[in-house]
Amino acid sequence: MHDIDRGTRARAVHARGRLVSVEIEPGLLREPPGRITAHVAEAVDAAFRRARSADGDAALVEPLALARELRAVRAGLDARMARVTATIEASLASTRTGTHVGAAAADGEAPGGVPVMDFGELFGPLVEVLETIGAVPDDDVRGVSGGPVRAVCAPGPRLVSLHVPGRALHGGPAQVGARVVTAVNAALDDLETGLRRRHDEAGAGTERIRATVEELRELGVARMRAYIGGMAGLMAGIRPEPGSR
Repeated sequence: MHDIDRGTRARAVHARGRLVSVEIEPGLLREPPGRITAHVAEAVDAAFRRARSADGDAALVEPLALARELRAVRAGLDARMARVTATIEASLASTRTGTHVGAAAADGEAPGGVPVMDFGELFGPLVEVLETIGAVPDDDVRGVSGGPVRAVCAPGPRLVSLHVPGRALHGGPAQVGARVVTAVNAALDDLETGLRRRHDEAGAGTERIRATVEELRELGVARMRAYIGGMAGLMAGIRPEPGSR
């Protein structure tokens, strides 16, 4: 996905979170540095704004909203599991007179009881991680680049400031545009590093998220196998009484 801001005197191309190019009309370089900077900064920030509008909603997952949805999913699964368990228990109770339950049964109950899936232990840790991520404040994180051209970027991304001094305006429009691209992308890299550090410090880093997801995947497989095995054992422990056919 890329975005081109077609200003009257400067154009910026944005693709996949990076500034690809900045085109400056030759005549603009005859203006004072402050005016040149203003035109270029507006082109860059406009490209960022339009990119956020074009694909920001599709790419962004709001952690707190996702956590709420997962809580609702868990509640629905818990309710469904409770209904299934109650139905099986009622069926067992109604067939006690015509069936023989294995020797491990107590007072006519199925051996070990009706197995259940505990969705809380599956969804709980993931919801906790999402809520931790969503609670991390990062609006104040900034990415800064040094050098002749200096840029400051904020999450979004947004261009907070751009400084193009007169000594960076030599060499023609292509060279000046390339210096702006280098400075803005360096600020974006610094911003990414700062955001990663902020999340790591809050316990919401990428490694923890990956580890949690992997643990839940393994736990989910183990719990499903245990549930299936428990149901198989339950059914195997129930057989018709001799002569009840």
